[in-house]
Amino acid sequence: MVKAIPLGMQTDKIQYHSQSNTLYAMSIKSQEIYIFQDQERKNVLGGLGSSKVNFQYLADIAMGSDNSLYVLDSSARIVKKFSSDGSPSGSIELKNSVQPKCLCVYQDQGLFIFDSASGEIINYSGIDGTELNRFGRFQLQQVNSLFCNHDYLIAYDKANNVSNIFSVLGQFVKTEQGQVVYDLYNNAICFNAGMLKCLSSSAYLPLAAENVFMCISNDLLALRIGEEIRIYKINYARVE
Repeated sequence: MVKAIPLGMQTDKIQYHSQSNTLYAMSIKSQEIYIFQDQERKNVLGGLGSSKVNFQYLADIAMGSDNSLYVLDSSARIVKKFSSDGSPSGSIELKNSVQPKCLCVYQDQGLFIFDSASGEIINYSGIDGTELNRFGRFQLQQVNSLFCNHDYLIAYDKANNVSNIFSVLGQFVKTEQGQVVYDLYNNAICFNAGMLKCLSSSAYLPLAAENVFMCISNDLLALRIGEEIRIYKINYARVE
């Protein structure tokens, strides 16, 4: 483990940017997003109000490669964009969505939204909000979080503890037990039954933890465990 970051509060989802050591932590209960820089809280977004930093209903967060923050307001059916310090920098209307629940950002060019009303994942242009395609209907029971890299999109079902894996073009690939993320080299990393492991090798790490949320930034893996964030470094074997 590289380091541990105590939050002192319960959060539902995190996003971590390794280059700038920026952490975003979201609480659905408080309807707030906490921005940490170098382990110090720098700003809070959300709460009651009608300004650009408030939300009708805060449902999810995601992060762009430039460390920008994307926030899904499910009641307003929009995604708001913020700079890393919390300054508003635009919004995208989610046209033809009904109950947008989960969000991830694809290479700063597109948004994937899970719409719980239709049971589909909708791909929107990140530039003008144009709907590009839909997929996953009849393949997804429920989705609690989305993750994507340059090739894969993962829809995680927490109740059934399964990750449904699609290509970013929408083709279903497979289902894995546990919560799965992919690194830059398309290595699948899975947390399941108290074990953190790489699905393409024998590497594993026992973790006595439940209710874990996992995200990845370059070669650093961030896990929210209780009121703490643990950062682990991925060590890659050299290929001769």
